[in-house]
Amino acid sequence: MQDYNTIIGAIQMRLNGCQTRSVMDRYKIGSGTLNLIMSRYHAGGIPIEELRMMAPKEVENLFYPQKNLQRKDAPLPDFQYYYDRIHDPGSRMNISFCWLDYKEKNPDGYEKSQFYEYFNRFITENYGGQKVSMAVNRIPGEKMYIDWVGDQPELLTDTGTGEIKKVHIFATTLGVSSLIYAEAFLNEKLPCFIEGCAHAVSFYGAVARYFVPDNLKTAVIKHTKDELILQSTFADLEDFYETIVLPPPARKPKGYRRKSVIGNSANILQKTLATRHF
Repeated sequence: MQDYNTIIGAIQMRLNGCQTRSVMDRYKIGSGTLNLIMSRYHAGGIPIEELRMMAPKEVENLFYPQKNLQRKDAPLPDFQYYYDRIHDPGSRMNISFCWLDYKEKNPDGYEKSQFYEYFNRFITENYGGQKVSMAVNRIPGEKMYIDWVGDQPELLTDTGTGEIKKVHIFATTLGVSSLIYAEAFLNEKLPCFIEGCAHAVSFYGAVARYFVPDNLKTAVIKHTKDELILQSTFADLEDFYETIVLPPPARKPKGYRRKSVIGNSANILQKTLATRHF
């Protein structure tokens, strides 16, 4: 079964004289599917303009009627039962086992592809699709997340000229803590970034095991799947606090080869406070 966009798009391209291969490549369908769509279009006698005005589900059912898939002599599976079994706590049931269970009880029932098709429709109609998300387990206080806020509000007034200037908001938070530290700076250059980190640590009263900055140019020189190169001053900050910097991975890193770029951060770090670790 093809969706509304594929049906309408394929018909329109063929009516515009596009080659069969172009239509197949555009919508990732085979020649048999394209021929089926066009034959049902011509047999139906409904102009493309009217099809566009119809509801997507109505068009899909017009070209792929339910009776073409459903066998009247086969009982429809109890998908709510199988859905509940799959989602039971500790369950190891999956859709393949559900189909095997169904076929054992109904030897003349739907085959696997039809069972999967109806099961997907059941999920879409009753649960809004199969998109899922997984919670990330975090240890309280283990990571300090660091970034510059995208918006730059006009909050600073020049006392000499009266001009209103934008400020750059440096923000951090500790995982699973509801604690946030934010500070306004005139720019996003390295000294401001280091100063913000030092002030954040002082505010929290402890050093997180990991610093997690975004891949900012002020902190990270290069970050690939094989190599992480920190800006030298930020690397010194890492050594000073005896923590570990973990920028978000560029892809899926298997390990890093650390390098340092020549630099001197003593004038920035000398004002930081001694702290304790979690």
